Amino acid sequence: MKDRRKVRAGFVAAALCAVAAAPGTSLADSADGARAYETRGTRISGSDGEAGAPSLAPGGTYVDSVGPGEKRYYGVSLDTTSAAYVSAVAAPRPGAQVTSYRDGVKVTLESPDGAVCGTASPKIETSGVAYPLADYASRQIDSGPASCHQAGRYVVTVERQDGAPDPERWPLELRLMVEPPVKGGATGAAPEGSSSSPPPEAPDGTPLPRRGGRGFTDAPTLGTGVWRDDVTPGETHFYRVPVDWGQRLSAVAELSADGKDQSTRLLDRALALHAYNPARGLAKRGTPAAQDGESPRTQVATAPVAYGNRYANTGSTVRAMSVSGGYFLAVTVNPPQVAPHLNGEVPVVLRVRVAGEARGGPTYDEDPVKAGFGLTAADRRAAKRHPIATDGDPIGRSASGVTDSKDVLRAVGYAGIGTGTALVLGLGVWTLTARRRASARQRYGPPSAW
Repeated sequence: MKDRRKVRAGFVAAALCAVAAAPGTSLADSADGARAYETRGTRISGSDGEAGAPSLAPGGTYVDSVGPGEKRYYGVSLDTTSAAYVSAVAAPRPGAQVTSYRDGVKVTLESPDGAVCGTASPKIETSGVAYPLADYASRQIDSGPASCHQAGRYVVTVERQDGAPDPERWPLELRLMVEPPVKGGATGAAPEGSSSSPPPEAPDGTPLPRRGGRGFTDAPTLGTGVWRDDVTPGETHFYRVPVDWGQRLSAVAELSADGKDQSTRLLDRALALHAYNPARGLAKRGTPAAQDGESPRTQVATAPVAYGNRYANTGSTVRAMSVSGGYFLAVTVNPPQVAPHLNGEVPVVLRVRVAGEARGGPTYDEDPVKAGFGLTAADRRAAKRHPIATDGDPIGRSASGVTDSKDVLRAVGYAGIGTGTALVLGLGVWTLTARRRASARQRYGPPSAW
């Protein structure tokens, strides 16, 4: 796999070089051109206290906003038998001023008598990189304070840190998902240490074009295979991947670049990758995976899906893998102020693998699909459309998939360069500029990293 990555180049690699060297594409143009997260749902207004807090209905998605130092209140009605997940997506504007591990939000779910049933605090991971923050607070029936097992009206709060450098209000997208109870209670033990198992090898092959969504609600469904998208620096694109009981999700996001040129070090860690479960809970953060001379990339690999994972004591990355259904991948490309060598729309390759044989899960008292969990027949059909899937990828098997010739030609025109001579000239300018920056990096240190 390592040798294969070192020689991977072609039209897309040349297009990346041309974009970086192209005149007329300013940093301001790139920042202004980045698409923001698109919130979708019923518009509501959270209250300043418990009194008058608007209610969130199961399966509903709601839109609000939160300012620096502000705390918004909402209400949810829960029974005594169902697990519940209240997610919040906070979406700062691309290019907004943010500070690592300070800027963020905190979502909390409290019982009718004020006991904390669940909480999450997603935060910005790199200064200057504004991207959608998502996670949930959950209520599990067989764990937590006793009062969290009662029926009644629970309180949800979403709080943003005070003193943030970004004065703008952040759009919020809220969702309540209620998981039906299972017959006989929890089934199966949590697989200890499974989140750190070696990831399956990423698939290889010709990438097929697939445009990512602007949020969770419009994310296209992908199966095992190799996909390609065009991302403006500062943007985050979303994709949905069906994952069944007993299966695990792994993915590699990479920038196409010539691995023989050490200038690729300048692009190291230019990508961020996050995996979320069907209830929008953070399942895994990506880690940089490129070595010297290789194409810049980051990867995630989750634990296998098992109902008992919700009771694991090995960390939130295992507990998040406790429901089957549509998981999500979010790919962010560094904005220009963090990665000025990335300028204009660039091609990103996403290598997705759903590994492991699907097995039977718990028997629910009600249909989990109606509640937003589990897989539908349409999910399985959509996940079988990539031609490189193998028998080892039960969900990902496919019999069809054709790359549009127009998409290949479009790679040459990213920066508006219409002739082969101009493209080669741009490649030369990129190489010279990148090597000069590499020399400067050796003197002054590496750029900001994830």
